[in-house]
Amino acid sequence: MEVDILSRIQFAITAGFHFLFPPISIGLGLFLVLVEGAWLRTGDEKYLQAAKFFTKLFVVIFAVGVVTGIVLEFEFGTNWPIYSNFVGDVFGSPLAIEALFAFFMESVFLGIVVWGWDRLSKKAHFVSTCFVCLGAHLSAVWIIAANSFMQTPDGYSLEYTSPTGVVQTLPDGAVPTVEQIANTRAVITDFWDMALNASTADRLFHTVSGAWLCGAFFALGICGWLILRNKTTFAKPCAKIALVYSAISVLFMMFTGHESARTLATTQPEKLASLEGHYKTEKNAPLYVFGWVDEQAKCVRGLKADGFFSFLAFGSFDKEVKGLNDLPSDEFLRKIYPTATTQELAEVRPQYWAPVGFCFQTFRIMVYLGVAIAVFVMFGFWLWIRNKLFDTENRWTRLFWKWSVLSFLMPIVACQVGWAVAEVGRQPWIVWHVLKTSDAVTTTATSGEVLFSIILFSAIFLLIAILAVWVLCKKIKAVAGE
Repeated sequence: MEVDILSRIQFAITAGFHFLFPPISIGLGLFLVLVEGAWLRTGDEKYLQAAKFFTKLFVVIFAVGVVTGIVLEFEFGTNWPIYSNFVGDVFGSPLAIEALFAFFMESVFLGIVVWGWDRLSKKAHFVSTCFVCLGAHLSAVWIIAANSFMQTPDGYSLEYTSPTGVVQTLPDGAVPTVEQIANTRAVITDFWDMALNASTADRLFHTVSGAWLCGAFFALGICGWLILRNKTTFAKPCAKIALVYSAISVLFMMFTGHESARTLATTQPEKLASLEGHYKTEKNAPLYVFGWVDEQAKCVRGLKADGFFSFLAFGSFDKEVKGLNDLPSDEFLRKIYPTATTQELAEVRPQYWAPVGFCFQTFRIMVYLGVAIAVFVMFGFWLWIRNKLFDTENRWTRLFWKWSVLSFLMPIVACQVGWAVAEVGRQPWIVWHVLKTSDAVTTTATSGEVLFSIILFSAIFLLIAILAVWVLCKKIKAVAGE
């Protein structure tokens, strides 16, 4: 395999493994606030026991997230040096703020939370827990801001240094040539335009809602396991908190997901068209419930609902939706091929599409998982309303709690698939309409070196995963007295 493909695989493995943990820690951080707040409000020792127990689990997840995240920082330099040089000025600010402010806040106050149970007043300890939660969320803010620049870049200019050493600013909207890329870098012209670009808010809120679901379902699954074994006194009240937390998160997730898709219609129409397998520009565009993409024939075969793609994207069944056959536009492509004819642009256009079949299916997996999560939450509330939530003699109740033990996998898988949708759907660009991924990879590492690092990282991460699961299981069993 080429270095380009291997470097993509390596980053996908390491980033995907790392991304298992931050969503849980963000969501679990808010759950800790809710549980400890209940202790502060009621004085019930059950909530204190629960807060101490879930804090121990939080520490394990937080630690693994930190360890696995360090690898990504090095990969930017080893596998993507051209990209690092290109966006170094832009990424430097949000990542520095995340490390020096958000991560530092979370780490310091986590230490206070862990060691302060008998040393601080209830209110002081609760405030420390709130700062842990805030730090986790602020980390997400700055990481998403940096990543969103890759999706919808704004607040920057391109500076090109010529072979003679002359620095010049390229015109707005320019796409550097292959010869220019190594000596071109993005420079911030407006920090807030860069950080709060067109997709930041939607992507942040949707990511956070997914993280809340990961934390809520993680806690709910543990409570379910304890309830089925009739262990601990805090499982039932904490399960109620987790179920309400899940319901709020589901509603937020659905709303933010819809808004994110609508934003794509104007900011990244090629990506949205890939997610829907939409090739032909048309009004009353259909939405496919399920199907498969025939990339050779440039069509989708499956069950469709006419007009719903237009409606969901623009709020009107009669609104025209651009298809991949017309995306990217001729105007944009002429920045890269200034002398090409219309026919030549049509022939080169597919090179600027993401893998349509992959995007189409992964997007639906994410959506269907969201639906399954919502159904599961409604199932729990149905039992609650009927006063059967903790009646373990009832077969539906037992089914719900058995399902809950593994249900934490649903939001985690949805987050992983959603990340794949966002990043693969952006291809072939690593910075949208500015820098191609294939032009940003290392030119010094060999295929063998990258392959060796993939094997090494995979082995190390597998060991870390086994150790993390073992420690978590040990702590969960300990609280159950097993």
